[in-house]
Amino acid sequence: MKKLLEKAGKTIVETCSQLKPKEVVSIITDKDSIDIGMLIKRHASEISTNIHVHILDDYGERPLRSFPKEIRADLKKSDVTYYTAHAKKDEFLIGRLIMLATKNGREIHMPNIDDTILKTGMQANYYKIASLTFMIMGIAVKSKTARVITPNGTDLNVKFSNKLKWIPDAGLLWHKGMWGNLPAGEVFTCPESVDGVMVVDGTLGAFFCEKYGDLKKTPIKIPIQNSKAEIENISCENEELLFEFRKYLQLVENADRVGEFACGTNIALKEFVGNILQDEKFPGVHLAFGSPISEKTGAKWNAGTHVDGVMQNCSLWFDEKQILDNGKFIEEEIYSIY
Repeated sequence: MKKLLEKAGKTIVETCSQLKPKEVVSIITDKDSIDIGMLIKRHASEISTNIHVHILDDYGERPLRSFPKEIRADLKKSDVTYYTAHAKKDEFLIGRLIMLATKNGREIHMPNIDDTILKTGMQANYYKIASLTFMIMGIAVKSKTARVITPNGTDLNVKFSNKLKWIPDAGLLWHKGMWGNLPAGEVFTCPESVDGVMVVDGTLGAFFCEKYGDLKKTPIKIPIQNSKAEIENISCENEELLFEFRKYLQLVENADRVGEFACGTNIALKEFVGNILQDEKFPGVHLAFGSPISEKTGAKWNAGTHVDGVMQNCSLWFDEKQILDNGKFIEEEIYSIY
């Protein structure tokens, strides 16, 4: 187990962020993730001597209501920022943190990361993940539509706009201005339109994944029309989850609008773990309601929320070309295009 954790730490620091000597490092962690924060510090210390560690709980009761000035000051001068902390309901620090971190350097984003993820998703060969990710992106950027179905009832028709960018998230975050989640492995865009039914039987993002985990036994059925969730028609056997999810989709303007369509490409993953950080990278499809990550996709609208929903055992077609069958990439179809 220790060898796996150390390999993950080395991958994060040396492969994914490609930390260089003399670079300034900031590590943002919390009491729940302190061991992982220290793992990163240990590996970063083998390369750089200028490392600052901030524990969010030291700045007051969580969720924090303001951005700590000490963290803000360090982010402005850091070349690499590693964020490893647990998401807290109503703690809206992430957007500002990423903005500050990427203005001067790059940000390695790992909310809710845990030992399970380190021992699974962070054991991947990220050069192989990058290769597949860019191949899928090559198919996606030429496509006008997508179709997604699952055995549990998902049936979605998606349209894309050539005015909105496809973004590869391959985990190789080497340059100023870059940021991305680890574990990595997806390609995403803001869709022009989505219609149909989405059944989230994998994992739900934001604070929901930590509270509810894997939703296989209590999936959420979400009708979508003109890219908007039909909130009153959403159904789920878990009434508490249903209430909280409906409420979340009404927090701010566009919280109920589909802002992301993504295809997971981390072929090292073999099962869902109930953590959105990793499960959204599973070979398959996920949608997110809320923010379209406009700074990357070029969308002309925004939202102050973002919640991903992962579907299991996806079959996916780009235009008429099927590339996923029941959660498995059809390699001969992918390679035949090139």
